[in-house]
Amino acid sequence: MNERIVGYDIARGLAVFGMVAVNYKIAMGASENGPAWLAALSGMLEGRAAALFVTLAGVGISLLSRQGRTLNDRVRLVRDRRTLLRRACFLFIAGALYTSIYSADILHFYGVYILIAAFLLTASTRRLCVWSHRLMMGYIMRGGGR
Repeated sequence: MNERIVGYDIARGLAVFGMVAVNYKIAMGASENGPAWLAALSGMLEGRAAALFVTLAGVGISLLSRQGRTLNDRVRLVRDRRTLLRRACFLFIAGALYTSIYSADILHFYGVYILIAAFLLTASTRRLCVWSHRLMMGYIMRGGGR
C-alpha cells in the first residue's frame, strides 16, 4: 500500500513553494518593492500556502492511519500513533531551533498540530465535532475572528 498519490505530492510541492515565496518576501522586506503583478501574486499566496500545507498534513495523517482505523487494528494504530509522535517531536524541535535563525518559522506549530492529531487519531466523529464546537465557541467568545 506504499503507492504515492502524485496529486498530493504536486499539491505539497506547490504549498512548499508558496510558503518559501511568502517567507522570502517577508525576510527580504520585499513587500513594497518590485513589480505590482509580483506583489499581487505574492499577496495571493499569503495564508493560502500554509493552509494548504496543514490540510495536506491532515490528509497524510488520514492516509497513514486509514487501515488501522478501518480495521480497528490496535497494533497498527499504536504504530501509527508512534510514527506521528516521532514526526511531531522532530518538527517541534527543528522548528524551535530554526526559530533562533528565522523568527517567523512555523514548523514548531506543525509539530504541535501533529501531536494533537496523534492523540485524536481514534476519536469518534461525534467527539471531534463536540470539541471543535467548544473550541470555536471559546474563540468567538474571546473576540477572535474580528
